[in-house]
Amino acid sequence: MAALLGFVEESTDYVQLGISTSSSSSYSYKLVPWLSWDEWLFVDESLFSNSPNSVASALRRISAWRSRGCLPVVVELTSSIIEIQQKDPHFRGDQSSDASLSDEMLAMLYCMAIMRLVNGVVEKTRKKTEVSIAVAADAIGIPRTLIDIRHEGSHRELPALEVVRSASVKALDWLKYYYWEPQKKAIPFHGNETAGIKTEIMSKFHEFAFCLRVKNTPHLRSSKIKEKRGSKKDLTKILKSLVGLYSAFSSEVVSVLLEFLLKAINSSDSSELPVNTQNSPSLQISLNEWKLVITKFSNKEPELLLALLNAVLDMIENQEAVIYETGNHMT
Repeated sequence: MAALLGFVEESTDYVQLGISTSSSSSYSYKLVPWLSWDEWLFVDESLFSNSPNSVASALRRISAWRSRGCLPVVVELTSSIIEIQQKDPHFRGDQSSDASLSDEMLAMLYCMAIMRLVNGVVEKTRKKTEVSIAVAADAIGIPRTLIDIRHEGSHRELPALEVVRSASVKALDWLKYYYWEPQKKAIPFHGNETAGIKTEIMSKFHEFAFCLRVKNTPHLRSSKIKEKRGSKKDLTKILKSLVGLYSAFSSEVVSVLLEFLLKAINSSDSSELPVNTQNSPSLQISLNEWKLVITKFSNKEPELLLALLNAVLDMIENQEAVIYETGNHMT
């Protein structure tokens, strides 16, 4: 399993829905399509934005996630409902009536999305198949209106547009309550703590790069610097620390490493290495030296190379999305 796409989560019903929490001995990894929690937070913020452009950007990102597979059902359901609302003149005042769907088609789409929500979430969470869908849905707090619409749409006539339109708002409110808000709160080391983890990762990479330089530089190998840093024991210890950080914070490690690589490329194949020693000034680390760091690290974590590639592709995708949105805004 690619560690970059995994996150640590609790062994509860939330496992099936993509909700993760901080690590513990009872947690396991789950494959997810986003490359980092920053990407997830971008979608969370944009998806519920009042800006049609922001919503469209979030929907495109979810579409990309869908192509990667392993998309949590609650994310899929949220995007489906919001996508329908974006086609509804009631929610999109800037949409012309000629481009909008008929009332019957909108009602059908809303009804299908609500039926998928009730069926999809309940099937992922109910533990006893003999319990009815309605009872199981009520047990996890799905609004009764949604359960009734599912019943009407399955066994009777299509509910009126006004009814399913109003129900779509309740459905989104419930999805926020059930998934998006708990997931946002459960993101490990979010906020100031994330900065602390990033600093630790940067520090370990700096130490590792410096030790490799000392090890591979003849005139440093015999100096006092060699006595303090650059020994095989030091390299092994630092590499072990990096492997541990990667196991717990894979996306953050990849993000930091990609940042170093970009800085090295943008500064004529070198970037600052702020390691202070008593015997040498502030050093520069070259792109080739970063390649050596990656080679040594990937020998211990083979998935690192694929993770870096995915991060680069995601960065390109983000840049293209910005260019696309900027171009549409200007026209």
